[in-house]
Amino acid sequence: MTAVRWGVLTTARIAQHRFLPAAAKAENAVVGAISSPSGRAEEVARRFGIPKSYRSHEELLADPDIDAVYLPFPNSLHADWAVRSAEAGKHVLCEKPLVASTEDLQRVLSAADEAGVRIMEAFMYRFHPHQGRARELIAAGRIGQIVSVHARFHFVMDRQPQEPRLLPGMDGGALNDVGTYGVDALNSVVGRLPGTVYGRGTSWTDPVDTTMAAILDYDGILGTIDCGFEGPRSRSHTLQIIGTDGAITLDKAFDPDPDETATLTLSTRAGETQTFPLVHDSFRTEIEAFGDLIRTPGPVMPFRELTEQNLIVRNALHESMVTGLPQQLALASPLNVQ
Repeated sequence: MTAVRWGVLTTARIAQHRFLPAAAKAENAVVGAISSPSGRAEEVARRFGIPKSYRSHEELLADPDIDAVYLPFPNSLHADWAVRSAEAGKHVLCEKPLVASTEDLQRVLSAADEAGVRIMEAFMYRFHPHQGRARELIAAGRIGQIVSVHARFHFVMDRQPQEPRLLPGMDGGALNDVGTYGVDALNSVVGRLPGTVYGRGTSWTDPVDTTMAAILDYDGILGTIDCGFEGPRSRSHTLQIIGTDGAITLDKAFDPDPDETATLTLSTRAGETQTFPLVHDSFRTEIEAFGDLIRTPGPVMPFRELTEQNLIVRNALHESMVTGLPQQLALASPLNVQ
């Protein structure tokens, strides 16, 4: 199968440290171009052996040799550039969160549908083999009925000047950054939306939430999210699924480095403990999976239901953080996206 020819819009840190090294190892991908109005694209292109560099994103989108683009923009720019990329006929892998509103989701889906391209929200953790193993263990009844699910993800942010995740009006904050992994994981594990959510966010220094915690009530299954920009990353991104007969714990659950050992531990009520350590590059698997998806028939947006559910829950948690009150999702208007 012909390799997917990728373009990368911006020289963002995540592009240089994670996407580009992973794409270089992917079996069905080749990076053909990178763009940045800052002028840094040429230097990054030389360093990674990328044949073309552009000083504007529009030039890259006009390049007929590019099949798909990776968008690691600040959150508030995701929807607009996803639409522009789709309108240019490019398949789109956009960093999470893809959109901040139902209106933006409709715009993105319409643009992709009209152009006949695929668009996917980039949750690379979904492609780690431990996620599939956890689902298999749950389906096999190894932990009985799920009782609660707990997601934790912290890191100490490198506070660069004008860091968009710390600026009001840029769709930043802990919930939209690291917390969105927890929302996605809990919805995925339980398999439905929660009925009630309650969230609290705080910050000692910034106008956005830099530490955030939430309770999600799935009408009988309780979920918690604990996330932020203030605590050490080591041992601070875990997913634990507790059942009536045991528990599954994933350490480094959401963003393991490609050379880090991530471990899944199964503990049963009978006292059995099994551990499954694994080194795996989730970015590479995500790139390869998206490449396979765009070469075969399928829906415009893979994982669309999870994207919609994530948006519903995040918006309800933001409302809860503002009002200080729990939010009943059953009373909220459903997404009316065609």
